[in-house]
Amino acid sequence: MPKPDFPRTPEQLRSVRLVNLPDGTTYSDIADVIRGGLVYEFYITHGAATATITFVEAASAEVYFAHVRNNGLFLKNKRVGIRWSQRYQTIPGHHANRIAKGVTRNIVLRKCGPNHTEASVREDLEHIHNLEVVNVEFRGGDCHIGTNSVASAMYARTCMTSRLKYKTSRIEWDVDECAQPLSEMPSTPDQCAPSSAVPQRQVRVRTPNRFQVLASKEE
Repeated sequence: MPKPDFPRTPEQLRSVRLVNLPDGTTYSDIADVIRGGLVYEFYITHGAATATITFVEAASAEVYFAHVRNNGLFLKNKRVGIRWSQRYQTIPGHHANRIAKGVTRNIVLRKCGPNHTEASVREDLEHIHNLEVVNVEFRGGDCHIGTNSVASAMYARTCMTSRLKYKTSRIEWDVDECAQPLSEMPSTPDQCAPSSAVPQRQVRVRTPNRFQVLASKEE
């Protein structure tokens, strides 16, 4: 029997769980449906078909929770539920200070060399515990690396700056696309799409009884 959601103090309203995820859900899929605030971390538990999302600000979690409850959320055409996480999540003070100075879960390599590829970047980062590379995109000579965690991204950046192959690139913090407003959330699929051909309402036409008319004349 599922446990009911229970009231919590504002400082606890930071982590939510998306439940009933469709098979094959990726970290990129989850990142695409998070909006409304900076994300501290998120991870998928495939065995339970859930994803836990921790926002930097408690207010962001509350607004996101309400938005999904009121408007629905779909992944791969499957409705996804939302719950409050049962685990109390805090952000360490030194992480909070770094976030206030611009640290995010995403990294950008400025003037990325031609030898860097998505495969090589993923290989260089795969040894980092609990780090999931959400996506790697090359745009305008820069390499944008999305991850699932601020803490892991901080460690990843430290590792990259210590390696010779990254010395020619300036490694900066990238924007977190999840901080976009909730209005940028994917639109909910229309569950009851109207047909292009609208059926005409049948109108019953009462035909006068001609025999009744004749009877009236005979009278």
